Amino acid sequence: MLTDPIRPPRKYLTRVLLAGLLGLALLGPAGALSLVVEDATGNHALGGLAAWLFSAPFVVWLAPKVSYRRRDALLGPWMLGIIAWRISYLPYHDWSPRDDQGSLTQYLREAEFGAEWRPEYAGLWRLRS
Repeated sequence: MLTDPIRPPRKYLTRVLLAGLLGLALLGPAGALSLVVEDATGNHALGGLAAWLFSAPFVVWLAPKVSYRRRDALLGPWMLGIIAWRISYLPYHDWSPRDDQGSLTQYLREAEFGAEWRPEYAGLWRLRS
């Protein structure tokens, strides 16, 4: 358990901007690759496959950090928006932990923030190190 005060969670606008930038950085190249492959081959399915193949390694790498499993990479670029939204809030989590994360979960307490505690922090959690 951490006893030192930690930084407060990010504000909503900051989180939106970070998630947007991360999403753009991940989805932009995947979409561009999809269009290039589709133009070169004339096949829409191959363009989608190229986007999926480009984004799958990022989903495999980032998914466990935000309570998804690596197999969720099968969903491809559609997961990147959700993952970007969740990554932008780390180290805090405002989503339910997976069943297998229960023993690693540490809910935030008012003592960790001292005078900076706000009621909207209730229910946030993070993984123990």
